[in-house]
Amino acid sequence: MLAARVSRFHPPPVTSLLQAIGMASIFLLASACEGAPPTPGRLVAQLEAQPQILHHRSFAASAAKAQGPSDLQASHCSVDLYGDSILHGGYGGSFRLEEPPSTTLHRLRPRYQVTDHTVNGETATARAKVFERESRTGHFVVIAHGINDAAQNLPLEPALRAMIAVSRREGREVILTGLSRQLVPVPGRTYSDGAIRRVAADLRVPFADWDTVEYSRAEMADILHPAKSYSDRLVRRIVNVLDSLAPECAQ
Repeated sequence: MLAARVSRFHPPPVTSLLQAIGMASIFLLASACEGAPPTPGRLVAQLEAQPQILHHRSFAASAAKAQGPSDLQASHCSVDLYGDSILHGGYGGSFRLEEPPSTTLHRLRPRYQVTDHTVNGETATARAKVFERESRTGHFVVIAHGINDAAQNLPLEPALRAMIAVSRREGREVILTGLSRQLVPVPGRTYSDGAIRRVAADLRVPFADWDTVEYSRAEMADILHPAKSYSDRLVRRIVNVLDSLAPECAQ
């Protein structure tokens, strides 16, 4: 069973949306007491700048082996995930969804070997600086960066183009995601989502459109991060793209 093959992180429970939103409100209150109302960009940094948890975790798709695909198929059904807290499943500063997106992807498509490189609070700009020196095993590379670059006014497009170029030199197929939604305006979010779309179109990179995924306030773990149901729909957008590129891995 999946539970026997995948170790999970079990955060302290958040019993309600109000409690999750209340955690973000602490930051608002603290900033107000200092005499300066928080900007959305500053709020992103506050919620994201927490200890990094459980990143770079690999999940073997043993179900694929049990079904006996060829060695070529087995290596083809593999994906490396890069991104910030949205694809990491982080929320509330130091919590993580009990079933994070990487595990959800593996559950939905057991043939895939999924390697999780996601990090809370990371920017594409920071990852691009070390990307070429890192080791990867996946045939597919998913890059889900942008919201932190937007909030910090960092140059997103050059970072994405650099990571795509490295991945292609390694013979891998890249998938870009758009940006998910937040309950507060994040400076530069709309521009950055458009920038990701431009890069995807210019370089003919498959695109998982997160911007158009429906959600409600009740499906947010805090003002910035998806709760489980919304997160699952984001993962399904990635799965849909993977299925179109490798239908044999969806069986």
